[in-house]
Amino acid sequence: MKRAFLSIVLALLFSCRQSPEVIQQGDIQFVPMESKRLPDMNEPRCGHALVWAGDHILAVGGHTTGFVPMSTAEYYQKGRWHTLSTMYPHDTPFALVLGDGDVLIGGGYESSFGIGQVWGVERYHPANHSFKPSSIMEQKRAHASASVLGNGEILISGNWYTTDITEIYNDKAETWTDTASDYRSYPFILPMGTDNAWIIGGTWGSYGGKTLNIVDQIKGEPFTVDLLDNWQPYNPIDRNVQADNYCLGKDCYLIPAVDAEGQCAPMLVKSSGFSLLPMERPLPKEGPWGAIRYTGSFWIAPETQTAWLMGLDEQQHVYLVEIDCQPALHGGKAKHTYYYSQPLEALPPNPYEMLLPDGSFVIVGGMIHTNYDASAAVYAFYPKGRPQDNTLLIIIGGGLAFIVGLLLFFVARKRKRYKDDLPDSPGETSRSDEELNMDEKSKPILKDKLKVLMEEKQRFRDKKLRLADVAAELGTNTTYLSSTFSTEMHTTYPAFVTSYRISYAQDLMLNNPSMNLSRVAEESGFSNERNFLRTFKATCGVTPSEWKQQHQSSDSGDEQ
Repeated sequence: MKRAFLSIVLALLFSCRQSPEVIQQGDIQFVPMESKRLPDMNEPRCGHALVWAGDHILAVGGHTTGFVPMSTAEYYQKGRWHTLSTMYPHDTPFALVLGDGDVLIGGGYESSFGIGQVWGVERYHPANHSFKPSSIMEQKRAHASASVLGNGEILISGNWYTTDITEIYNDKAETWTDTASDYRSYPFILPMGTDNAWIIGGTWGSYGGKTLNIVDQIKGEPFTVDLLDNWQPYNPIDRNVQADNYCLGKDCYLIPAVDAEGQCAPMLVKSSGFSLLPMERPLPKEGPWGAIRYTGSFWIAPETQTAWLMGLDEQQHVYLVEIDCQPALHGGKAKHTYYYSQPLEALPPNPYEMLLPDGSFVIVGGMIHTNYDASAAVYAFYPKGRPQDNTLLIIIGGGLAFIVGLLLFFVARKRKRYKDDLPDSPGETSRSDEELNMDEKSKPILKDKLKVLMEEKQRFRDKKLRLADVAAELGTNTTYLSSTFSTEMHTTYPAFVTSYRISYAQDLMLNNPSMNLSRVAEESGFSNERNFLRTFKATCGVTPSEWKQQHQSSDSGDEQ
């Protein structure tokens, strides 16, 4: 009984210590991070604004399932979501935290299906969770951005499918306006000095249309920037982000930009001009499970001058890129750390994320497939761990250690009494000692078992096959199996499985010329045809169709 209970306690201890492995891909390490599913919002929500309102998360406006605008907001406090009524509907609004802690919310679609714009503006008071109306804007808007200037004035710019003006707003209805030189949706507003701001980026017209290389400003004429010809400011989900989120310091900002090849890079904007942030290596397009799609703007931790960028892949992993900007701001190159989560079942493909003051991230709702499908899912991510849980862990660990110590004492006493009645048997080694002292000689055996698993059982054809599944079938653990891949086979688990899938797909294409690529992908263990095409091109240097044509031509030549 004692031995069984001891085994359970030890298993609990070791399971608590297990964690996903660090994955090496080329010269990049992907470090596992903890994620946690938080309570869902009370209503599915997309197109909302997400802000940190003093001591709680606020999700305001947006539309729900069916592309229906919402006249509600929700705030998260004490482990649950609380629903509030707003003065007006705000689907795709701006939301701006003011100097007094209130949140200014304005604009949005006028009716369902993203039609029209509204004039309405209101203020949210976090202390008592109340809304009150404010003066309307000079122009009705949707997809607008707002920012507080150095002198405390509020600048609003941006619109959707109609004309745009730039205006200085206040709740006394005393406004200054100027015509925008370019139509912009959710532009980046970058305060400069005391009473100026630069306005760049945003898209208008056909969805995702390219913006001009023109920068609008309050003081002075618009000007062009050559860098913007090749690198476009990038706000992929078209949503509210305020200047404080991407501000590195006075008159210094970091915004994402993308080139014609789809490469994403940090664009540094200072009062002295525009440039790409010097980095040790480019932001990766590919992660361990396929292409990474970056989802939003940079989020800056100003006290450390660290920038964060979130990305996703098709397997529903979340990535966080941590960029230490300090070296780049002083003549060097920015350093990076890459974090990944385990696959998240209810993750919306187009999420709304936010950096919290404690260094954690949250995803709160978003679009699932189209604007008619909204998500209520909420996740938290902890790239640096959860220090707030240390006290509980110490208590649990201390309690378990006490139990283990007590059990070991009784087991040792019982074993001593038993051994006293036995003749000496030198040279005996306990089975647990043998297991704990597994040496390098077992790795070649594990390597042979891996080949049997792949070549005879063809386990690579299971598109959901994980490292943990392989470890379980081989009777080992993920840590030891990863070590075998690295030291004995000089590869990684994803690369190992991919090599078998590619080889199997090549055999299928040669032996079954009429089989379409979607079927080839499915039979070979790829998650979908798109993943197969991308992986095949990256591995073989040509597309599957090109490879097939080359080898069919080669076979024809051999027959002649």
